[in-house]
Amino acid sequence: MEITPRPGAARRDARWSTFARQYLPHPSHPLTVPVTFTYRSDDPLCVKAVFHCRQDIIWVLGRDLLAAATRSLVGSSDVVGWPDPVDGGRLWLRLGPHPDHALLSLDRTQLIAWLQITYTLVPPGTEEEHMDWTPIHRLLAAR
Repeated sequence: MEITPRPGAARRDARWSTFARQYLPHPSHPLTVPVTFTYRSDDPLCVKAVFHCRQDIIWVLGRDLLAAATRSLVGSSDVVGWPDPVDGGRLWLRLGPHPDHALLSLDRTQLIAWLQITYTLVPPGTEEEHMDWTPIHRLLAAR
């Protein structure tokens, strides 16, 4: 886990490289998949997860959804997360539409620790103050 300041800018990133276990399509023989989570203070609502497979697979997840998934079942449709009811140290993520979804597990304790780092960069409730609204202002001005 690391925090990276960007030279000449107020933006800082928090990065966490770990391994997920992928249980579908082979629940009895999970695959170990390297994954990198990146949080950027100038995009404070999102977390980018890059699953390093034969071809990188990128998912953009809500930081609030990940945090809530450490405590209870959350999400719908293509992204659902929940803590493991038997092994409290694991967190489950279901990504993608049924029946073609991926079922992954992560270390819940490490995820919580990494989310705490993101909260030092952008405290909950202050996300709007850190967003760059310039592209939206330009789009509206062009109308």
